[in-house]
Amino acid sequence: MRNVPWDNVGIDDEHAAWQATQHLLGLGHWDLAVLSSNEHSVVTETPRFRGFRRALDDHHLTVHPDFVVGAGPSIDDGRRAMTELMARGRRPTAVFAHCDEAAFGALMALREHGLSVPKNASVIGIDDHPMSWFLGLSTVAQPVADQGAFAANLLCERLLNTESPHQPSNHLLDTKLIERKTTRHKR
Repeated sequence: MRNVPWDNVGIDDEHAAWQATQHLLGLGHWDLAVLSSNEHSVVTETPRFRGFRRALDDHHLTVHPDFVVGAGPSIDDGRRAMTELMARGRRPTAVFAHCDEAAFGALMALREHGLSVPKNASVIGIDDHPMSWFLGLSTVAQPVADQGAFAANLLCERLLNTESPHQPSNHLLDTKLIERKTTRHKR
């Protein structure tokens, strides 16, 4: 984790992506696609893409370039990215989306193309968006309310303790895999 000039409260995005990808690999999916927050190179790789790649590395697998599609953080972006991925010809058995909203779009695109989730492809996201439960999306939950409470307490502590200098640091809260209806064992 990088040094920052201020306190940061969040999650370990790389680990959250690793959890999601490990879940898919544990279900027997070896042809994994990623709808990622941007196109990647060694220099611009995001933490969530690194987590995806690290999980594949742990199983001595590589990221297939045709299975990497840039997707913004919206339903429309996920739908467009999944449609682009399917147009490439070879369909993955599972898809990791960098956020739940992109995963919602992937679900839409798969259904629009007559494919059933999880029968034809498993899909997982990150964040545990409130609609994830309603749509049955498997996801890695980040504790948003706990992050807010932690940040508020930290701010109060900093404001009340002005005489003692503090070193800014990263405060990472735990994430949790939530398996719902969009992932299943590969058949």
